[in-house]
Amino acid sequence: MFPTPAQQDLARFNADLVRMGESPRYWRINRLEQWYCGTQYDTRPSFWSQDVPLRERAPVVQSQFTRSAVQRLATLVFGDRSFPRLKVEAEGYRTTLAATERDALQALVDEITRALALSKRMREVLTEGLKSGAACVIVGLVEGRPSLQVVPSKWCTPTLRADGSVEALCIEYKVPGDDPKRWRLHRREITATEDRTYAPVDVVEGTPPRWGDYTSIPVECCPVVWVRNDAEATATRDQIDGHALVEGLEDEVEALDMELSQLYRNALYNGEPQLVQIGVDGDASMTAPQGRTAGATEERFSWLNSVIPGFARGGSNGNTAAKKAPGKLWKLPQGGDAKMVESTGAGAEIIRGAITELRRVLTDASGVVLFDADSLGGGDLAARTLQLMHAPMLDHADNLRVEYGDALCRIVDMMLRVLSGKLAQTMGALMRTYDRAAPVLARLYGFGPDGSRRWIGAPVSLAWGDYFEPSATDRKAAIETAMTANGGRPVISHRSAVASVAAMFGVHDVDAEVAATEAAHAATQGIVTDAITKLTPDDDAPELTLDDTDPMPAAVADTALNGAQVASMVEVVEKVAAGTLPRNAARAIIMRAFAVDGAGADEILGDAGQGFVPTAQTSPARDDGGTLGG
Repeated sequence: MFPTPAQQDLARFNADLVRMGESPRYWRINRLEQWYCGTQYDTRPSFWSQDVPLRERAPVVQSQFTRSAVQRLATLVFGDRSFPRLKVEAEGYRTTLAATERDALQALVDEITRALALSKRMREVLTEGLKSGAACVIVGLVEGRPSLQVVPSKWCTPTLRADGSVEALCIEYKVPGDDPKRWRLHRREITATEDRTYAPVDVVEGTPPRWGDYTSIPVECCPVVWVRNDAEATATRDQIDGHALVEGLEDEVEALDMELSQLYRNALYNGEPQLVQIGVDGDASMTAPQGRTAGATEERFSWLNSVIPGFARGGSNGNTAAKKAPGKLWKLPQGGDAKMVESTGAGAEIIRGAITELRRVLTDASGVVLFDADSLGGGDLAARTLQLMHAPMLDHADNLRVEYGDALCRIVDMMLRVLSGKLAQTMGALMRTYDRAAPVLARLYGFGPDGSRRWIGAPVSLAWGDYFEPSATDRKAAIETAMTANGGRPVISHRSAVASVAAMFGVHDVDAEVAATEAAHAATQGIVTDAITKLTPDDDAPELTLDDTDPMPAAVADTALNGAQVASMVEVVEKVAAGTLPRNAARAIIMRAFAVDGAGADEILGDAGQGFVPTAQTSPARDDGGTLGG
């Protein structure tokens, strides 16, 4: 059985281990990272080369499946909407916090979240874990401010405790020196007492490095958090790595990239109709204007070719072809013909079918759902619909929430431990909420079995957000259901209602908007009160003298309105039409003030408040172009 291109590449990398002096673990993680970066084919010949078989060439089109899947998972888990709120609980292990203490510690945790930009940084941590199988995070204070550093896991060798916490960390990596042929090796060691950085040394092939001078910074704990992505349930502390997202799927991704490249080549070769000549024998076909055909192999640059004339060097197979261009006249013999033959597209359909199946295999195996905008349509999809469509991906995201949510809590807890130390108190922490929370941090210590002072930790929990934002239909249905259940009473406060739509209308200060809406409502109530006052039955009405022999005038007297009442009614209708008075309020005013039923009030209001817009009054024009009275 012939080795696959991936196996051949791995064999070449293994041969480089002795030359470069790197560990097999380094190269394994490096290979996994290449699938994310899109550099896994850099050592192969061009896709258009004819020197090697097709399956050994570098695909010209890459699906970038690994990068797309990793980024979508990272955004789904730690996006700005779904990022959890870190909540400080009142009770923890051997710890009970008073309300003021909890508030002080909560304010410090919130400031740490903002200072470290944890939503963005946790996406970076998750990305590192998904692409390489493990993630390393170092926290601390830099010039009094919180700091978080994500270190490539291929550089790191941690010493883990039984609970997965880091006892010590060694970091080694190489960088080119001033001479490109010489490399410099860097080393850093972090323990529970010091952070030691050695002076770089030259890399000498076959010779172990000899470390000399170093600088040391005292620390009070090992401020490192190590995350093993998708680790085995039976993994021991010696198994420091988990599994990358694309691990075990390299051949499938390569097959997808090759099929996409084949589809591209099919489009190039068969997308343009092929010219054929019929009834033309021998040299008769040369009567058409002639052009030059491309060579069978790609032309490589050389200094010799740069000075030799084009007709004398390679780059063409020597054959000629009929030119096809506007203004070119072809002369064919009697009975000859020239036609354009188009491809049926059967080959392209076979390739598309293979691409569809390969995508299905990859998405099923990785638990990632990939949709394009056209397949989702242009409607407002409900959150429940999106959840069903992304069900496999949400299952994967739920597992990542457990794994990396624990890492998030450990990162915040480690930052609190650094802030609680004597070094932070001596050097100072440039944080607004630190001084108030410092006494609370001092209480988060206990004593171990040997009587030593031991960090207990802060009782921090996570409140995760929804994966998808509810649509307007979802919100309306939820509110209507809740109001029906409680008898039509409001289900959310005025402030919550304003906050739910604040981002949609660009409202930055919710409290100020609430105050403004309440003021507007009070003004409307004032208008209603004034209207009711004007329509009181105490208004003086002129007395009418009626003839007792005529029954109709008496009925008219009972129902007629005086001038003030009519004016008030017209004013109410005008305010409804102008939008300054709600139609329902005006309807109630008319029914109460004029003793009419609902139908009568609707008849008086007419179309006001239901789309009717009053016509703007304009002044007649003057001869000079102005308006009368202007």
